Amino acid sequence: MICKCQNCSAALFYKPTSGMLECDACGAAFWPSQFEEPDAVENEMQVDYYSCTACGAQLAVNGVETSTFCSYCGQPTVVFDRVSSAKKPDYIIPFSVSKEKAVSLIRAHIEKGNFVPQEIKNFEVERVRGIYIPFWLYNVEYADTQFLSGEVGSGKNSHTEYFMRKAKVLFHDMTLDASVQLNDGVSQRLEPYDTRGLVDFHSAYLSGFYADCFDYKAEDMMGYATYRCKILFDAEVRKTIRADKIMLQSSHPYSNVVDSKYAMLPAWFMTFRYEDTPYTILVNGQTSKVVGAVPYDKNLVKTRMIVIALLIALVCLPIMYALLLSEDSDVMELIFIIMGSAFLCWRTGVKKMKDLKNSIERTKESAMHKFVKDRQEG
Repeated sequence: MICKCQNCSAALFYKPTSGMLECDACGAAFWPSQFEEPDAVENEMQVDYYSCTACGAQLAVNGVETSTFCSYCGQPTVVFDRVSSAKKPDYIIPFSVSKEKAVSLIRAHIEKGNFVPQEIKNFEVERVRGIYIPFWLYNVEYADTQFLSGEVGSGKNSHTEYFMRKAKVLFHDMTLDASVQLNDGVSQRLEPYDTRGLVDFHSAYLSGFYADCFDYKAEDMMGYATYRCKILFDAEVRKTIRADKIMLQSSHPYSNVVDSKYAMLPAWFMTFRYEDTPYTILVNGQTSKVVGAVPYDKNLVKTRMIVIALLIALVCLPIMYALLLSEDSDVMELIFIIMGSAFLCWRTGVKKMKDLKNSIERTKESAMHKFVKDRQEG
């Protein structure tokens, strides 16, 4: 999208820090409302939408871009094919996080990792792109009467108790991303967006940014909206029950999608390659939340683990040997406590490593960018 300066006719860019369209040529600034929104024909807008021939991602590229890379698949040289016009969004949350702020957040996120390869820390700022993600927002009435069971007490006093919970909830502005290329797990981790920041859509907010084109229609995602309501509802119900091994015995759910609206929500994408695999880190363009894990240097991790294991062995083994020679029952209890603590530390470490690997997988190409099929298969 392009908006031209009213003074010198140069391209204007929307600046998140000021909330205005600014001219880099003459320094002039204008409010988006100073520009007349083009009339929509049958609620469609004419935008320069293009499709990446490498991965199929559809993006609205601002008019001053002559060449670029795809923020989804990381291709450094991309040829774009023109795509037809798209439905005009009802609302938009304008970027409030600047590119400079996003870069700073990403660098801080990467620096937290002790085993991050140096070449990743020195990423190119030019690879950071602001993209408006298409979302459907639903208002959903959801109610359920649930009968559950759970174990109360411990040891010989343990017994099963039964519980009944009944409630009705209105989920307001349930957000679901409408892009097939963006992994749902990633977009949900970007949430929550503060939908109080929604404003009526104006194409001026797109100036200087990309905008992804929606793949799913509102009616296509109503079932998933209801499913998310169920997940959230069930989680809140379980928080009210003080018991272990909670089991749902029966339920009588009711749901009604009251209405939906189409909105564009902001995110910064930083795509980089490591060992010939593309990774993507995202920043919520409204709240500054950073999403995405980065790969680690496996050789450095192995070396550190070996060194730590040797140090622990040198310190702990002599102590354990001395304790084992003792016949004192208190000493034996201490040995069991030490062994149990070591096991818990090991299990915690394994879980954290598993979570890290899962997070890294979500940033990789295979998880971030689904292969574009027909909508029924997507």
